[in-house]
Amino acid sequence: MSKFSYRSSKGRKKSLKYGGYMTITTMILLVALILVNVLVSQLHLRVDMTANDLYTPGDQTLETLDKLEDNVTIYGLYNQGTEGNSTNIMVIKLMEAYADLSSKVTFKKIDPLNDPAFVNQFLLDNSSSLDNGSLIVVNETTGKFRTIPISNMFVDTGDSTNLTRQITGFTAEESVTSAIQYVCLDRTPVLYQLEGHSETPLRDEFLNYFSYTNYEVKSMNLVNENITEIPGDAYTVILVNAPYQDINDNEYETLLNFLEDGGKMLFLVSYDTPDLPNFQKLLGRYGLGYQVGTMLETDTSRYYQIPIVINPILSTDSEITKYMAGDTNSYVLMPLPAAITTSDNISSRIKLTPFATTSEGAILKGGTNNATVYEEGDFKGPFNLGVLAEESVSKKDGTVGSTRVVALGNSDFIDPQSGTGTLVRSGNYRLLTVIFDYLQDTSDSLYISGKSIEATNITTTQADFLLYGLLFVILIPAAIIVTGIVIWARRKHL
Repeated sequence: MSKFSYRSSKGRKKSLKYGGYMTITTMILLVALILVNVLVSQLHLRVDMTANDLYTPGDQTLETLDKLEDNVTIYGLYNQGTEGNSTNIMVIKLMEAYADLSSKVTFKKIDPLNDPAFVNQFLLDNSSSLDNGSLIVVNETTGKFRTIPISNMFVDTGDSTNLTRQITGFTAEESVTSAIQYVCLDRTPVLYQLEGHSETPLRDEFLNYFSYTNYEVKSMNLVNENITEIPGDAYTVILVNAPYQDINDNEYETLLNFLEDGGKMLFLVSYDTPDLPNFQKLLGRYGLGYQVGTMLETDTSRYYQIPIVINPILSTDSEITKYMAGDTNSYVLMPLPAAITTSDNISSRIKLTPFATTSEGAILKGGTNNATVYEEGDFKGPFNLGVLAEESVSKKDGTVGSTRVVALGNSDFIDPQSGTGTLVRSGNYRLLTVIFDYLQDTSDSLYISGKSIEATNITTTQADFLLYGLLFVILIPAAIIVTGIVIWARRKHL
């Protein structure tokens, strides 16, 4: 018969005591984990671990979702087995975030091969199609819809050496939020391109981009269409794109009446725009004018490759460009711009706001010489490249409106078929879009920068390398070892 040991009994009691604590602690942790999982599932909480918050909608999107009154359904078109594609996964995660953020938004995945009749009702004509990965945004109350091809949700760049393309940017948030705004608008804003004066028409590339920013683009010929009155509502913007012939007196009166009734206009100038007395008188009514010639930059940080391709300084104080200023995804290039001039001899009700300028080192050549330095007869910068004129007016219907005229000293910067077409950047398109957004009184301004998905390298100095090596290779492992020895020594004497 073994002899009873009080010390042995006491040790067993301590072991049981500590073992019981460990069991209870483990059970509590398991219950806590279950509760956390249930809470996260019920509240749809998500943690975006991506470097650029690819799956986290920004403030402008949140504002749009908060204002929704109608139910909106976003349909994702995915052939069976393609939902796991890298690009499709990115879009799906972002759409699920939209649905989690608003009870008015629902996201559904559709296999177009299994349900072609559903997809066909959203095709604009028999020749169109929707590729795998495309989205359809539908207002369930009105039935108004917009389709978004997958190509509009990513930015890719080409490599001429091996004829490949690489996806570098994720722009799905801009496309989807614009589509939600579009399907919920009571009216679609209209952009009228003025014709009949040798203007440069917008190219298909820009029209395709523009169609996804909630505009309908139409042509307007005041003479051929016998138009003598244009309503100055918030949904109508007139674009005058680098004319080379002047308007007649009747056209001048029609456009002036339009502006004085709260109309909106964007006037683009080319470096060789001739003198156009009636157009200049119309601009002069709002303190605007233009000065043409060969402009170049001497500040190497404000031009691209050659001094005549100018990267304008975008103002952070302007409502038009405050979101674009400093955004590397919205790099704007203006080849051979003209200067936009301003006058003080205007009504006190008119406010002039420059939003795009050159540096002080810019030069506007006064003669035909090709020198890239200042010479006698040249004009010194800085020059305005974009100016907004605003005037509060009493409209014909008795309400108070706002006339808005923007003069921009470049046209080629949005023409990919011009001699400088290779310089057209997405930032150029964005600048036109934010200008048109601001020209409307009631349009929600939308500026969402695309997010880069390119891998970036982490660079460290030699001192950083030694510090991190000391921390992770020596100090942290040593601390773990010492802690383990202390715990082992304490438990040995229990």
